[in-house]
Amino acid sequence: MDRAEAGFRRALALDPASFPARFGLASLLLDNGAVGEAAAVTEQMAAEAADRPDVLWLRARLAHARGDAGGARDALERLLRDPGLNPARQAEAWLLLGLALGDLGDGKEAFAMAVRGKRIQRRLYAAEATGREGEVAKLRRLGSWLEASSTHSEPTLPTAVGAAQTHVFLLGFPRSGTTLLEQILAAHPRVATLEEAPTLAAAYQAFLSGPEACAALTALDPEEAAAWADHYWKGLRDRGLDVAGRVFIDKQPAGTLTLPIIARLFPRARILFALRDPRDVVLSCFRQAFQMNAMTYAFTDLEETAACYDACMRLADAARARLKLAWADVRHEALVEDFDAELAGILDFLGLESSAAMTDFAKAAGTRTIRTPSAPQVRAGLNRRGLGRWQLYRDELAPVLPVLAPWAERFGYTT
Repeated sequence: MDRAEAGFRRALALDPASFPARFGLASLLLDNGAVGEAAAVTEQMAAEAADRPDVLWLRARLAHARGDAGGARDALERLLRDPGLNPARQAEAWLLLGLALGDLGDGKEAFAMAVRGKRIQRRLYAAEATGREGEVAKLRRLGSWLEASSTHSEPTLPTAVGAAQTHVFLLGFPRSGTTLLEQILAAHPRVATLEEAPTLAAAYQAFLSGPEACAALTALDPEEAAAWADHYWKGLRDRGLDVAGRVFIDKQPAGTLTLPIIARLFPRARILFALRDPRDVVLSCFRQAFQMNAMTYAFTDLEETAACYDACMRLADAARARLKLAWADVRHEALVEDFDAELAGILDFLGLESSAAMTDFAKAAGTRTIRTPSAPQVRAGLNRRGLGRWQLYRDELAPVLPVLAPWAERFGYTT
C-alpha cells in the first residue's frame, strides 16, 4: 500500500493534471482512512469535471465515510444515470446506495438496491464459479468429515524458528466483528496482527481440498507437520513481520474451514472465535460489496449466504468437539456493550496484561491500513449502530430466518 501511494504521488509529480493518478490516490487515501486528504484531491477533480463518473463515485464514497447518507445517495443516483457505467461499477454503486438508504431508514428500498447489485455480481462471476466447488459444498464436506472423525489430540511439535510466543487465530464468519477485535488487540504493545492474508492457502490445497487431501492430513507425520509449520512462519518473515516473542494474531474471518490444519500444524494455538447475531451477520454479508472469491460469491444470493453461515457454524461445532484446541468465543455485542469486562476475559485467555493503549484503539486504527468494509466503523470507535439492524429488514430476511433461528437461539440472541 505504501508503494502504491508513492507511485500515485510520483505520477502526479510528473503530470499534476492526470485524472487516473488522482483517482487512484484518492481511492487509496479513502481505503486508508485519510478522508480529509482524499476529499482535497476529489474536490480538485470536481472543480474540473463534477459529473465525471469517477468523481461522482469518489464523492459518494466520501459522503458515506463521513456519515452523510443523503450526500452519498444524491451522488450515486447521478452516477447511476450514466448509460456508460460498466456492470462492475453499477453493482458497487447499487450496493453503496443500498447502504446509504439503510442509514436513512428506508429498509425496503435499501434491500432492493442490495438485491440489484448482487444480481449483477452473480451474473458477472457465474462463469468463473461454474465447475468449482462452492463454499457451501466445501464447508459441508469438511464438516461431515470432521463429524465422522475420532476425537484425538495432536502431537506437540518443536517450536519453530521465528514462532510467536503465543499463536492466535481469529476466526468466525465475515461481518462478525473480527476487524473490531483485531484492531483493539493490535493496540497492545506485545501484540502483532495480520489482516486476512492467505497464510494457510497452500496447506488448504494440500490437506483439505478433497477427500484424498483430507486423508493426507490424517496421515501427516510430526516431521512433515513441523516442516509445514516452518513454512508458515517463514512466510510471515517474508512479509516483513517479526512475531518472535510476541502474541501473534492471524485474523481469518473466512478461515474457520482451516481448523483441522491449525490443530495439526499448531496444536498450541489459541482460537478466538467471533460471534454476532446471525441475522445481522447474514444481512451485512448480503448488503456489502466484497472482493470476489468462493465465499463472497455465495454472498451474491441471500439463501446461499444463510446456507453458508449454517454450514460454517456446523463445521465450527464439529471442530469444538473433536479438535483439542484452546478456544474462546467472543460475542461482538458483549464487546460493544461491556467493553472492559469482555476485554479482560480475552486478555486473560491470551495471557496478556491490560494496556491503556487498547482503550483508545480507534486512534491507533486511524493510522493503519484496514482493508475490510468495517474500516469506517472501527475508526469511529465503539458504537451500537449495527446492533439489531436486521430488525429493519425482518420482512426481507423472512426466507432465511428459519435457517438462522436455531443459531440465534443457540448463541443467546432471542429477540
